Amino acid sequence: MKVKISRTSHYSFSPPKLEKETIWSKKGEGPLSFPWDAELGDSQARFFYEGTEWWLEGFKAQHGTYRLNREERIEGKVRLDAKDMLKASVSWLLVHKVG
Repeated sequence: MKVKISRTSHYSFSPPKLEKETIWSKKGEGPLSFPWDAELGDSQARFFYEGTEWWLEGFKAQHGTYRLNREERIEGKVRLDAKDMLKASVSWLLVHKVG
């Protein structure tokens, strides 16, 4: 899976493909660690591969994790779909499935 990360319409970059499990967090060293986002949880959510699908598990972070294209707060695990728009604090992730 490829994830395009956009903070605003003027700032974006594309990290490498995710490992089988990747944590979205304020702290850490992975491709989805954003120390500049002060309101992001130390561990916000977990991306993981199960069966043949990618999933997201939202942790109980103070500001929550949202799938904006479905207008839902993510609590527990949900299957990711292409073009899901995810938001936590001021961080936005746009999901693209590749391959």
